[in-house]
Amino acid sequence: MGDWKKAIAVFEEMKFPLDCDEFEDKIIGQKTICLLQLKGMNLDYSFGLYVRGSYSPAFTKDYYDHKEEFKSLISGSSLSDKEKVMVKTLDNLFLKNASLLEIGATYAYIVENTNRSPVEAFRIIKETKGFYRDTQIAKGISKAKEFLFEPTEKDLEWLKNETGPMQRASVKSMRH
Repeated sequence: MGDWKKAIAVFEEMKFPLDCDEFEDKIIGQKTICLLQLKGMNLDYSFGLYVRGSYSPAFTKDYYDHKEEFKSLISGSSLSDKEKVMVKTLDNLFLKNASLLEIGATYAYIVENTNRSPVEAFRIIKETKGFYRDTQIAKGISKAKEFLFEPTEKDLEWLKNETGPMQRASVKSMRH
């Protein structure tokens, strides 16, 4: 069973009372918890893939069993400073947008849990989420990558070598 009190603390940090009677709220809730867990926050929920992407039956049970607490944001639990930063980063990226969260969390779940490459995950998203515009899909995936996948030193060095000549040329042209 998951840590429903800590989940409420997440939504309290986001200033988002989760109303399990609202379909969009449930999507936002499910995908937020999934992405935070993929980032390393311990909320102890198991997720699988369902029609609308990553989904936890245990989390669903908890927000129905504790409906009033999720709606009023009262849990008696709190987040560490590191967890608060993680929640704020996610919230600032996705802005509680249900479609972007659905796309991003589904993509990230596929990459992290199904041994599929990012290219394969993108193809799966295009096939299963074809009702979303291509721009929404690209934006949702981009936000998930920005939230979850931190560049390695090797990535940063490659980027520096790749963009360095363009940056120097740009600075040089601005001087003239």
